[in-house]
Amino acid sequence: MELIRTAKSPDNTGVPILVLANKQDLPGAKEPRELEKLLGLHELVSSPHGSRDAHSWHVQPACAITGEGLHEGLDALYEMILKRRKLAKLQKKRVR
Repeated sequence: MELIRTAKSPDNTGVPILVLANKQDLPGAKEPRELEKLLGLHELVSSPHGSRDAHSWHVQPACAITGEGLHEGLDALYEMILKRRKLAKLQKKRVR
């Protein structure tokens, strides 16, 4: 799948991924866990030791018309970025 291939590219190592599951106001909308499976997001967490190449990701149910879920999704992305920066600083200190 293109998402997995792009995420595994050396240029995107460890970059957090936010998936906005739009159209949650419509009947038949896929649940976040179903989307995780369909997109293969679990393939991106291949490192049990928090390696820099492991990706953090979040699937946020959303509705673009009402804006529901958009702030929560961006908050989740912000938290993933902060966590990533903190991990990078810790790993940098260990190398020294």
